[in-house]
Amino acid sequence: MLFARSGIASAWTWLQLPAGASLPGRTGPSDSPVLPRRSRLFAAGALIAAAVLLSLPLGREAMITVRDSWSWSWGEGRLEQRPLNKLAARAEKENDAATLAFVALRTDDPARYAAVADRAVSLNPAFVWIYGTTRINWPLGTPQQQQHLERLHASDPDNAVPVLLAADAEAQRAEDQKKQSTIEEEEALLASDPNWMALMEQAFTAPRYDRYMQHRYQLAGSVWKRERYLPPSVVIEGLWAGAIPNLMNLRTFSNIQMRDAEKAAAAGDWNKAERLLGEVDSFGERIVAAKSTLIEGLIGIAIERIANQERVKLYTGAGRTADAQKAGSRLQQIDDTVATLRPGHDRGYGREQTYRRWGILLQGSAGLALISGFASLALMIFLELLPARFGNHKTLWRKILCRVADYAPATFLVASGTFLLSFLPYAHAFSECFSPSNGFRNEELISDVFGGLMAVPSYVPDGSLMIWFSGGAALVALAAFIVGRRIYRGRRIQTKQTWAGSD
Repeated sequence: MLFARSGIASAWTWLQLPAGASLPGRTGPSDSPVLPRRSRLFAAGALIAAAVLLSLPLGREAMITVRDSWSWSWGEGRLEQRPLNKLAARAEKENDAATLAFVALRTDDPARYAAVADRAVSLNPAFVWIYGTTRINWPLGTPQQQQHLERLHASDPDNAVPVLLAADAEAQRAEDQKKQSTIEEEEALLASDPNWMALMEQAFTAPRYDRYMQHRYQLAGSVWKRERYLPPSVVIEGLWAGAIPNLMNLRTFSNIQMRDAEKAAAAGDWNKAERLLGEVDSFGERIVAAKSTLIEGLIGIAIERIANQERVKLYTGAGRTADAQKAGSRLQQIDDTVATLRPGHDRGYGREQTYRRWGILLQGSAGLALISGFASLALMIFLELLPARFGNHKTLWRKILCRVADYAPATFLVASGTFLLSFLPYAHAFSECFSPSNGFRNEELISDVFGGLMAVPSYVPDGSLMIWFSGGAALVALAAFIVGRRIYRGRRIQTKQTWAGSD
């Protein structure tokens, strides 16, 4: 017991001494004229407290998010595949259809997407909707994609999106066979394709326009809720990666319908003309009502404008003043709707700038915590292992090391606390994005959040450039230190010689 009490007392006394100092009566650099002012206990307490903060669930999520923001920026939008591979392997083992569907929506390989998607649908046919979310940059018209779209259309016959994707594949095949140079030639080519015309007619008369955004948000929210280690970009990517029907094809078919309506009106067949105009107008309304993406909403409004402008033109030419005024009123309503779909109308400039400010603080505090944390550990180890013969020299280099050892642990603790506080707005935003009360849909909020996270990484064009820049800056700093140290020593020697001469 006496030996234990003596050992504990010695350890406590040793902790209360600064780094590099030894217990009284022992040899070591404790006799050095320069030592840190703070004790080992203070440094250890600050480091442990900061480590506890960062090990909290919020701290781990914040570190994953910041790391992901830099890898996402340097990788030009490429997802980190390791967490996806790990998730897919576990889901395959557990026959988890939801997680497999989540992975399928985020893979960049068409072959792997098909395999994982087919496995998810075989386990749970309710996930057949993922067949309508293939990426827009993938090859169109492949036999496997055609089979997927046929299965999706059979399970959801009232939805226009599967039919539009099939029409896009048909249009791609026609354009590949006959290269066209002008828009007029492309329109004429598509108008002469009976398969494409039949598919577009079926899509324009379908009761619904649904790109399954609700399903995607619900799936992403449920998986992320239980897999909090996933980087945010992995979760968000599946929301943006789905294929949008070719919007130019929608405009092309609308123009074809308008010309057919003009011909019908000229022939006196007003029923056919009004039916064609009504189909185009109603289809545009369904796109706007779906609220999938901003660009789709704007295209839907453009389609509505085409139909109602043609109505005003035809009714005015036929002397149907009342119908022309009614169409003109509808056209004014459409123009008023355009303002509500412009970027920044709902979110405002202030929210975007707020997240950017939080992003700068988040990235800055993360960098400060990283530097101060490594500096604290490195300098404490260096001072402890510094041989005694070097510890007895009162040099500028040792003064700098001791001052950094004094303030780096406290800086690490403060930076870690600031890091967590600055991440709170993003944690709340992520929860709000996937909240059931919001219908799992808030595209503008997600854009603002990611814009804030990228406030600093977006200025770094490439990771290799950052590495070379950091290495160059370190070399310049080292050269400046060597030159400054040389000048400082030269002046000290000159001062000593001057005093010696005067004596």
